[in-house]
Amino acid sequence: MTRRTMLFLWMCLLALGGCEADDWGPKKLSHGKTLQEAQIEQLRRGRKVYATYCVGCHGENGDGKGKAARFLDPKPRDFTLGLIKFARVPSGEFPRDVDYLRVIEHGLSGTAMPSFRFLSVKEKRAVVAYVRNFYEEELEAPGAPVEVGEDPWFDDPEGGIAEGEKVYHGIAKCWSCHPAFVSPEKIAEYHEAYGLGKPGLRENLYESKVTDSQWGAPIRPPNFLIDRIKTGAEVENLVYVIASGVGGTAMPTWAGILEPEQLWGLAHYVHDLAMQRGSKAAIERHEALAHDRSEGGK
Repeated sequence: MTRRTMLFLWMCLLALGGCEADDWGPKKLSHGKTLQEAQIEQLRRGRKVYATYCVGCHGENGDGKGKAARFLDPKPRDFTLGLIKFARVPSGEFPRDVDYLRVIEHGLSGTAMPSFRFLSVKEKRAVVAYVRNFYEEELEAPGAPVEVGEDPWFDDPEGGIAEGEKVYHGIAKCWSCHPAFVSPEKIAEYHEAYGLGKPGLRENLYESKVTDSQWGAPIRPPNFLIDRIKTGAEVENLVYVIASGVGGTAMPTWAGILEPEQLWGLAHYVHDLAMQRGSKAAIERHEALAHDRSEGGK
C-alpha cells in the first residue's frame, strides 16, 4: 500500500469521525446524504482535482516536492506544515478555507502558481479539504480573521502615501528586510518623529535582506521597484498582507501594533512604489541613494 493510498484512507476515517472546528468540512449536505458520506465524497473529489492539477508541483505527499519543483523558484508550497504565506489570519496561525480559495482563484503573481478560477466551487472546496489533510501534526482550528476596517485615506491617497513612507522607514522599520527608499537622513528624521532615537542602519540598506523561513529555503523580501507582488499590488490586498504578516517568514503581523491609518498608509505607499516598478527614473533615484550611501561610508 502506497503512502498516498494510506493518506486517503486516513482522511476517510477522519471524515467518519467528524470535525468540530469551525471552517472545516462541507457546510451543507447534498440531498439525501449523511455528513460522513458527504465528507468522504468531498475528499474523493479533492483527491481527483489534486492529482489532475496540483501533484506535478506540490507532490503526491503535499510536501512541495513534485517532479516540476526542482525547476521552480520560488518553490511550491509544502502543505505538510499546515501554513500558507498569504492568509488573512495572524502570521503562524492556521489559514481558513477562504484563504486557500483566494490563492486558487487568483494564483500568485511572479510564481508558477496560476489561477484555477475555471474549477467549479465544489472542486475548489474539495481540493482545499484534501490539501488540509497533508498536515502531519494534530489538526487545529483556523485563526481568527484579521480586521482592517475602512480605508481612511480613500479620499486622500497622497496623504496615505506620505503617512506610509513615514511608517515604513520609521516605526515599522520595513528596511530591516526590504530595501529603504529614502536617504539615511530622512530615516533618522522619521525615527526622531516617533521618539525612537538614532536608527542602526544595516550595511546593504538599499537591497533586500535574505532571511530564513519555515519553508526550507531562504527568502528574499521583494524590492517593490523591481519585483512583482505575489498577491497583487492593489491597496485592498496589500493592507491585508501587512496586517496579517506572511506565514512562515520574518514578516510579522502588524494588526494590533500599528493603527489603522498606519496600516492603510503603508498599503498606499507600497502600492505607489509598485506602480513605479520598472520605471527607469525611479530605479535610477534608488540607485543614486545606494551610491551616495556607499560613497559616504554611512
